[in-house]
Amino acid sequence: MKEGGIVRRLFDVSVSILMAAVLLMSQSWAVTAAYADYSVNGSTDSTNLNSEDSNAIDDGSGPEGQESNASPVVNESQDTQQGSSEDVSEVVADDSAVRNQLTVKNVSVSAHVQNIGWMDPVGSGKVAGTTGRGLNLEALKISLEVDGAASQEQIAAAISVEAHVSNVGWQPAVGNGGTAGTTGQSRAVEALRVRLSGELSARYTVWYRVHSAEFGWLGWACDGADAGSAGYGRAVQAVQVAVLPKGDPAPGDTTSPFKNRSDDPASISVRSHTSNIGWMSPVRSGSVAGTTGRGLPMEALEAQLGWYGHSGSIELRGHVSNVGWQQWSKGHCGTTGKSQRLEAVQIRLTGEAADKYDIWYCAHVSGIGWLDWACNGAAAGSAGKGRAIEAVKVVLVEKGGAAPGSSAKVFIGDPDAVTVSGSAVSGESLGSSSGQKATIGGKGAKLLNSIALSVAGQTDNGSISYSVMDGYSGWGVSSSDGGAAKAVSGAPIKAIKMSLIGQLAANYDIWYRVCDSGNGWTGWASNGQACGVSGGSSGLCGIDVALVNKGQSSPGSSANAFIETPGIGLVSQAHVASAGWLAPVGNGETAGQTGKSRSLQALYVATQGIDASVEVSAHVANIGWQPYVSGASYAGTVGKGLAIQAVKLRLTGNDASKYDIYYRIHAADYGWLGWAKNEAAAGTVGLSKQAEAIQIKLVAKGSSDAPVQDHDALIKLPGLSAKANCSGLGWQAPVGNGSVAGTVGQNRAMEAMQLSLSDSSMSGGISYSAHVSNIGWQSAVSDGATSGTVGQGQQIQAVKINLTGDVSNYFDVWYRVHVSNYGWLGWTKNGSSAGTTKLGIPVQALQVKIVPKGASAPGSTSDSYFETYRYMGYQTPGSYPKVSCNSVQLPSYCTGYFTYVTPSRIPYNASRQDCINAFIQRAREYIGTRYIEPWSSWPGDAVDCSGLVLQCLYATGMDMGWYNPYNHRWLPEQTYNSMNWYRSNTFMPVSTSAMQRGDVVYYQGHIGIYIGNGRIIDSWPGIGVTERSVNAPGRVIGAARPFA
Repeated sequence: MKEGGIVRRLFDVSVSILMAAVLLMSQSWAVTAAYADYSVNGSTDSTNLNSEDSNAIDDGSGPEGQESNASPVVNESQDTQQGSSEDVSEVVADDSAVRNQLTVKNVSVSAHVQNIGWMDPVGSGKVAGTTGRGLNLEALKISLEVDGAASQEQIAAAISVEAHVSNVGWQPAVGNGGTAGTTGQSRAVEALRVRLSGELSARYTVWYRVHSAEFGWLGWACDGADAGSAGYGRAVQAVQVAVLPKGDPAPGDTTSPFKNRSDDPASISVRSHTSNIGWMSPVRSGSVAGTTGRGLPMEALEAQLGWYGHSGSIELRGHVSNVGWQQWSKGHCGTTGKSQRLEAVQIRLTGEAADKYDIWYCAHVSGIGWLDWACNGAAAGSAGKGRAIEAVKVVLVEKGGAAPGSSAKVFIGDPDAVTVSGSAVSGESLGSSSGQKATIGGKGAKLLNSIALSVAGQTDNGSISYSVMDGYSGWGVSSSDGGAAKAVSGAPIKAIKMSLIGQLAANYDIWYRVCDSGNGWTGWASNGQACGVSGGSSGLCGIDVALVNKGQSSPGSSANAFIETPGIGLVSQAHVASAGWLAPVGNGETAGQTGKSRSLQALYVATQGIDASVEVSAHVANIGWQPYVSGASYAGTVGKGLAIQAVKLRLTGNDASKYDIYYRIHAADYGWLGWAKNEAAAGTVGLSKQAEAIQIKLVAKGSSDAPVQDHDALIKLPGLSAKANCSGLGWQAPVGNGSVAGTVGQNRAMEAMQLSLSDSSMSGGISYSAHVSNIGWQSAVSDGATSGTVGQGQQIQAVKINLTGDVSNYFDVWYRVHVSNYGWLGWTKNGSSAGTTKLGIPVQALQVKIVPKGASAPGSTSDSYFETYRYMGYQTPGSYPKVSCNSVQLPSYCTGYFTYVTPSRIPYNASRQDCINAFIQRAREYIGTRYIEPWSSWPGDAVDCSGLVLQCLYATGMDMGWYNPYNHRWLPEQTYNSMNWYRSNTFMPVSTSAMQRGDVVYYQGHIGIYIGNGRIIDSWPGIGVTERSVNAPGRVIGAARPFA
């Protein structure tokens, strides 16, 4: 048993030793594969361990590759040691640790190529993609086969790939075997980044390089570095990828694996627009843009900066014939299409370019030739000599580098000059002036609202800055180099400041003085000092400006350059129709115009010398009350033609409680109204009356200088209430101004009325009286009292209405009544009678309207009151003679026997048929009357043919005017009125075939009345008046219709 136990023990040990040896040999094999990852041939079905084939790297030029100097590291045990079971356990534990490490077993790269799609995968170091065929690589997949992974996530994260895609940029990284790039979008990969996972990157290096369009094969990059290009738009066409043990040398040259366009130096492109040629081809740095020796002036110049990935541009400024210096402009100067020569240029860089480079340039000038090199904004060329630039050269030099040549003589020009121009408050230009001393305006000139200055002909960098002050907004923002510095709209400038900047300031002092409308010329100020007048209502009307060499004395005395007006004051300024902004005025003075019917449209108001501001609210036509404004904002409107009608003013600020502000309005048709103060309304509201002027006065509290408030300051249309008491209804609800009180269409008489005013801005009221049936005119009552009767069944037949007190000075009261049978009568006003008397016709409704004094009537004023019936029935059309229920009255010169007129027989509401019947009936009454020419008398006396027709027309109230019995008898030209009427178409002509009852029939020298059925009534010599056939008098020559 003991011997057998020993034998078994020895056997177990031997087996353990043998197993350990086998495991060690297996580990040695795995290590060899791990360190010789480039030995994988890339095939998908097997792993090639042949050292010669597996170590080859494709150089991209063909099947031949370069040998790797790396040798596999083999760590095999040569001796098998026997030991205790503890030793064997240690060996087994070490083997387990080795097997748990990640190792690269295989590398595979697949390329998706333009016009091809996915190509077959290649192995480590092999070319994926194409070269020499101009085909873009659009996507790729890099796959690692690894051993020792504990999870699929570890395998997926073994390698990451980022692609930079055209028009997209860097995409998010993809993992093991993922697609980097795009497919189906025709977008090229331009650069790559490839990384191994943290565990693999500690033992391996991933190397990769790209074949880029136009660049070819770039250098090898590794471990996430950029490979390819950016900014050039050049596609990757092929890639190589290899995974080598950490510390092994690169597979090839590592120079320039990535080309970044932002690393390229800046470049410039310059082109000239030349006379008789136009735009010429661009040239590069240092080349000649333009022409020489041909006498062709340059007219414009363009310069462009190319520096990918960096900020900056080229700015140019040109001196142009007949123009002078232009403003700085990006990339361009000069003019085209105007035949104006470019005489000088200034060129400068901006942004990063200005920090990195100097820009040098020189000009070839007509009659002179090449001048020397100018730099960074200095002037090159000439000015004031009438010579054109013909060509230029432009060069970029890194900061601090040497000039391209001499810089001694770069510019030929006249002395620097200042230009000043200005516009008046009215908007018109006040001209401009240039020179080393320049002047615009002067004493008596129009007030300035804006100015602009520039320095011309300069050879130095620099500019001129200036600002203005007005009385409402104070100092404004600065303007420079020809930009307008403006006071607020319509306000005059009170003071100015000017300063030079840059090299100009180093060479010159800028001196200036102003002419004030109230103080004349001030002293001289310089270099940013204030010059002008603070306070008062004056403004600037002239400016002198002078460029003086640095340090030299002023052009004149500098005393009183800025005048501060002492004391407390107020200034106001009006904008008036047809005149615009007027000059400001002082405390209590008139702003606006009177006697010219020009509306006040806008208003500025400001205090001086106190800590308080004036706020103004204006009531504007078609708008109403505007919000309060102050300072630089005006009340009212400008450019809209809208009149201010009323205003309210108030003081705000620390000193507001110490002062009262008084104001009054000059209103159209009313003149000066009374004074208002401290936010009370002044002017008119609801009357469409324009304000034409205003007076404003600032007064200390309790001062005896306060205006007397003895008139109404605000004229406001008062409210009106009208109530009617109607038969069968009683008192009706009150109605307002212009509305109808009573009833229409219900045949109800008004029996009483009550009128009253409300919301009136002045004293006075309304009085009224009624003419009542069976009573007559009652005494007037007023302000809500009852006129008429209540409960007695008596009808109002007419009314009179008056305004009283101050209300009557500013308003008219118009009124009209609606009466039975007639309806609405005409409008009347201010105490005149409206309605009827003596006819027993009741008033049914009343309309009352209060309007501004002198305003036109709300409607027709015809027949507002009558004591005899007014005709309202059928009427003839157009200008033909009219019918009436009233009898015709002959002129006063008609006296004696031949003045008989048949009274009108038609009712006031006659129909056309009523008129025809009365016409014919009167003719029948004349039958048997004798014929005497030229008579027109009563029945039984005598009439001729036209005299009969005339009397029958009178029976319808038709006034024939000049044709009357008196003139018919005594005027020879009226002997044959039948022919007068026929020739002048006194009545509406009709066809003889269309004659109707009531028409007149014309014969030669004769007329008859057609009564229908082919019959007429006429007066004929020897027969008198008879009824007979229409053909009896002879041939009919025409017909007419008196009652058309």
